[in-house]
Amino acid sequence: MLDAARSGEIDSLDELAAQAHFSRFHLSRLLKKHLGFPLRDFLAAARVERSIDGLVDGHNVTRSQIDAGHDSPSSFHRAFRRHTGMAPAEYRKQMQSLAAFLMRQQNRDAPLVVLHRRFVAGEHRSAHPLTVQVSGAQPGSALFVALNPDPLVRDEPTLGIALLGTNTYNVDAIPAGTYYVMVVEVPRRSDVRAYFQMAGNRRQLRRVPVQFPLTERATVDLELRERIAEDPPITLNLPRLFAQAAKGQLDLEVSNSGQADGPGTP
Repeated sequence: MLDAARSGEIDSLDELAAQAHFSRFHLSRLLKKHLGFPLRDFLAAARVERSIDGLVDGHNVTRSQIDAGHDSPSSFHRAFRRHTGMAPAEYRKQMQSLAAFLMRQQNRDAPLVVLHRRFVAGEHRSAHPLTVQVSGAQPGSALFVALNPDPLVRDEPTLGIALLGTNTYNVDAIPAGTYYVMVVEVPRRSDVRAYFQMAGNRRQLRRVPVQFPLTERATVDLELRERIAEDPPITLNLPRLFAQAAKGQLDLEVSNSGQADGPGTP
């Protein structure tokens, strides 16, 4: 049923409840417990994910809106910007250049770690770091790791980590709280679609959140796998976040262990 909801075959809680032979309330409660967030958020993200697919396939904004099941242009624009950080027309316009920039960085010889933080690192240093390790990546892939209070990330995670040429990072700064740890792999491709259509990308989500500050050093191992039905739709504009960081708007590190050799921009 979640696969049907993701594809748009079922687009409301009432339809899902009828298929499952549950009451609307009971199904909503069950799915929130199972997913970690409300079903309505899953459905909204799935519509944005489908509209991204339409834009990447070359459709105009209006057709992408209609095909994805959005009721009106205004609601579409609000939902799209909330999830991607960009208006649909702007997203469509910048896809080629953003993907090309990330492709060039994937051709680097030296490891590169790009950090996006929604906080000031110096104010939230952790006495005990969390080591995040990703296994199973293809050579040349970019790995996008996120730590976020909700397994469904909208626009930007609390902490985003792009790993190129390395698969490990030590998280030594993050505000106190509970965070889900997740990763998606973006293989090196010549087709721009691979950088925005995430449905086929391998990923992993640690269903047990991590509580910061840690009482001792810990490690989270994320083994890449194919998408499963309960995985949240990925609507982040990952090339945009990466390009912002690489242009000096966010933090850069060049490292293979998560410890910075020194700040700077390319």
